[in-house]
Amino acid sequence: MREFLAPFGRLRLWPAVGAVALAFVFWGAARISGVDFAIWQLVLLSLAALLANSVVNGMRADHEKAPPLVTSSVNDPSWRPFTDVNRWEDRLIFAEAKPGRFEGTNAKQQLVEVASERLRLRRGLSLADQPDQCRELLGETTFLFLTQPAPDCPTPRQLGEHLQAIEEI
Repeated sequence: MREFLAPFGRLRLWPAVGAVALAFVFWGAARISGVDFAIWQLVLLSLAALLANSVVNGMRADHEKAPPLVTSSVNDPSWRPFTDVNRWEDRLIFAEAKPGRFEGTNAKQQLVEVASERLRLRRGLSLADQPDQCRELLGETTFLFLTQPAPDCPTPRQLGEHLQAIEEI
């Protein structure tokens, strides 16, 4: 029963008695001044006003504040502080989630660009022009990964090996 009456707030007997008494006082004052009201209409009006007040009070927000909401999103800078690394990580996650599309993703293209740039700056080599020297420097698996089509994203262990080889240039 309480759940059924919950939208009405907390109805008490004494406020209802007070509302009916106020209706009688208003009816008496109206009769003295020469205005004729039906007493039952005034009683119903006062009880309806009391009920409306109770409903409005029942819909008030709680006075106790809710605990702060703690969320972490992918774009939260405190969670992932390195913006460039985050972009690469997102691209690799996308490539891993879409089998057969790793070759067309931006992730592999950027890995090739980084490796080519490091070879050019540190060793004076070009990945396209001096493939034999780059193969010796990078290792067979990493060189094939960078130069041959790779339809699927490498496993995290393989990707770690390729990145290690690129860092050691």
